Amino acid sequence: ELVSLDAKDWRILREIIHNFRQPLSLIAKTCLLSRQSVEYRLKMMHDHNILRGSRTVINIQKIGFKSYHIFMEVHIPSQEQEIITRAQRAPFVNALIVYSGKYNLEISIMAKNEQEFMNYYHELIESMRMRDDQILVLLQTVCSEVLPSAYFPQRKEKKATSTITSNKTTSEKKITLHDIQILHTLSRDASQTNLSLAHELGVSKDTIPYHIKQLEQQKYILSYRPVVNYASLGLMINSVLIKLNYTSEGIKRFEHYLKNQGSILWATKTLGYYDYIIYVITQNLPEFHHVIN
Repeated sequence: ELVSLDAKDWRILREIIHNFRQPLSLIAKTCLLSRQSVEYRLKMMHDHNILRGSRTVINIQKIGFKSYHIFMEVHIPSQEQEIITRAQRAPFVNALIVYSGKYNLEISIMAKNEQEFMNYYHELIESMRMRDDQILVLLQTVCSEVLPSAYFPQRKEKKATSTITSNKTTSEKKITLHDIQILHTLSRDASQTNLSLAHELGVSKDTIPYHIKQLEQQKYILSYRPVVNYASLGLMINSVLIKLNYTSEGIKRFEHYLKNQGSILWATKTLGYYDYIIYVITQNLPEFHHVIN
């Protein structure tokens, strides 16, 4: 069921995309609304299935991990479902996408090195028959947005950013067990309060803000994002794998386009047969084909 948002809803959505953990009072001040109005409208977004929770984006490379994305072509439906079930249970899988297209599935695996990744991958596909698979290692994000600028009203406004910034510089933080526990909990639910985190970790509530601030400043935490149900807003997502003819000028032009094209949801450089993974968000297939062209 499609949901129509008014201008006030869009302003609130823009703010929580900027930082999901910011206080309601700050959102209300920025949006020129009352705190009660913001709270009510956010509840309506949850009730209408526009918002499906929240996540904290973690810089996994800083804690010694790489992200491996596998695009799978599985031709037996029962085996496709079995792989999905295994992926949902596996602690090393951090993303699972089901497609209609050449590839049935995209699965993201976190691992410390190639050998560990292969062990995880073999565990995932044991006794399964693959028609084709493509393994790509994520290198560098080119652009990343929860909802691209093209779909916000008043497109001439300053483009929203979802990256946490800080002007302070501090010495490199040595990550602790408490830090890892905070990252793990917030990665699943960015709305966790400092009090609930303190109870879960068995520490004082004053300890949590200090740890989180340090993790933000040292870029272990990159952003706090809502999980948006694009279908309820009348939008669709397509993934594109691109292999380039390499020229330095061509790459610059291509990445400049990705950063400034209002329909690009996420794009990253990859190591493997393809050079980029790109997620494109559009209202329909003709619009998607226009972006690709």
